[in-house]
Amino acid sequence: MTSRFAPLACLLPLAASAANPTPSTFAGTFFGSLPAASCTSQDVLLDLGADGRYALEAHCQDDLQALPRRVGGWSVTWNGTCVQLTPDDDRFPQAFAIHDDDLLVLTSGSCIEPVEDPRGRTLRRAESAGER
Repeated sequence: MTSRFAPLACLLPLAASAANPTPSTFAGTFFGSLPAASCTSQDVLLDLGADGRYALEAHCQDDLQALPRRVGGWSVTWNGTCVQLTPDDDRFPQAFAIHDDDLLVLTSGSCIEPVEDPRGRTLRRAESAGER
């Protein structure tokens, strides 16, 4: 007796992998503004590497002073709806909700909690040299 559900069971892993982009397919550079404890706001450049590593560079908008560069690992979580930054140091991880693959919004707690006002919490994908 053959099962009619075997092909569907084989397709589930494929559907899950398509819903969760891998770091190599989502990798890129993002820029924008994020809140900061040490100043009013910070201008940020976030590089998500195809190898699953990230580098975040920031400048305080108050005095244009560079803040310490942060590095660590990153992953796509919550069924492809969130980017999680896990720093190499003792800082807490940060989560960003993914919107249309070109916009990241810093969340306040959980990636599934909506952000009331994304202004000052948003990073946009930078154009690559090949898209200009």
